[in-house]
Amino acid sequence: MLGSDSEPIRAEKALFDLAAWAAPQAALKAALTSDDVDILGSRPADGVDDEVWHQWTQRFRDYLGAHGHVLFNLDFVNPVAADDPSPIEQSLRFYLANDAAGPYRRQQELIAKRDEVTATLLGRLHGPLRSRISQLLGWAQRLGPLREDALAAMGLGWPTARRLLRELGGRLVSAGAIDEAMDACWLSLAEVQRCAAALDGYGEMPEGLPDQIAGRQARARGQRQVSPPQYLPKNKLMDAFEWMYPAKSSGEDVTVLSGTGGSGGLVTARARVVTGPEDFSTFQAGEVLVASITTPAYTPLFAIASGVVTDIGGVLSHGSIVAREYAIPAVLGTGDATRMIHTGDQITVDGSAGKVFLAGSSAAAPESTRPAFGKRFWVLAGAGVLASAMIVRRVLRGRRVG
Repeated sequence: MLGSDSEPIRAEKALFDLAAWAAPQAALKAALTSDDVDILGSRPADGVDDEVWHQWTQRFRDYLGAHGHVLFNLDFVNPVAADDPSPIEQSLRFYLANDAAGPYRRQQELIAKRDEVTATLLGRLHGPLRSRISQLLGWAQRLGPLREDALAAMGLGWPTARRLLRELGGRLVSAGAIDEAMDACWLSLAEVQRCAAALDGYGEMPEGLPDQIAGRQARARGQRQVSPPQYLPKNKLMDAFEWMYPAKSSGEDVTVLSGTGGSGGLVTARARVVTGPEDFSTFQAGEVLVASITTPAYTPLFAIASGVVTDIGGVLSHGSIVAREYAIPAVLGTGDATRMIHTGDQITVDGSAGKVFLAGSSAAAPESTRPAFGKRFWVLAGAGVLASAMIVRRVLRGRRVG
């Protein structure tokens, strides 16, 4: 299933091509790898020819126009790369400063491996079974990447929506209703309608909005500290199968986290806890990305990360799919990795076993591990029982309605 083109891979290749264009131009390369240069500044960086700088900014804007809509989450208050390109600057500098193999070579290696494994699989089959498996595999390989395309496409409207919100917020700032333009994101629909009516001369502007916004922002900061549930909905039926989930409630003295092995491999490296796009610029090449969950906006970090650990997720989540394409180990659904791991900790990520060995762990991480058959069997059996129970429940409900 690896080696296919999807929006994250296309965006990475486009960024790699952009870096390849800029790298031979020494002055431009020096400017783009400097922390002090605005890579979209209207005036050329020191030592860079005006025409070269104009070409660069135009190319980079074209890149953002094509790939800058990917979301951090569904909240309009969070900028996308089209508004704030800083989340992808680290990947750009990495390609400029290193003789990295790049996405093209990595993809070709994955395609070669995929073709080899596919040929081996089909070589063991004969007759109708071979034909059927070949058909299903081709279907999965063709449609699988669409999942990431759809996830990335969810943000297509965000740049326009944020421009509209910024315009509305700017008018409300001028009217003295709020303090900053994007504070408009913290208003309710009813409040926005009252504000809009007041701007048009109908009624009075609501009072006390800055204090209400400050309270909502404080509550949101508190909610970010809460560990989200591993599954939804939360009810007695789902709770009965809680034992199936790999993450367990951790004590403060735990040294090994359990999760779902989303991408195989083993790596020991420094951890970097990323709580949001404001942390992207601090991420360093070779670190393990530790986050509550990953979305398309995180993808540029995968290009320079050595591994991925998340609180939420499974084998079909964005983190797993993209980590496999980048050939880095990933452990998803640990429950509270962002609470138990701190930036700078030296951790070991075993993506094959779904284990994360924390700093100070007395348990030696194995060289190569894989989940025991018994555990996989019971997980699959439990999933089957759960699915059957839900089907029976729906059937019975349908009969009662009838």
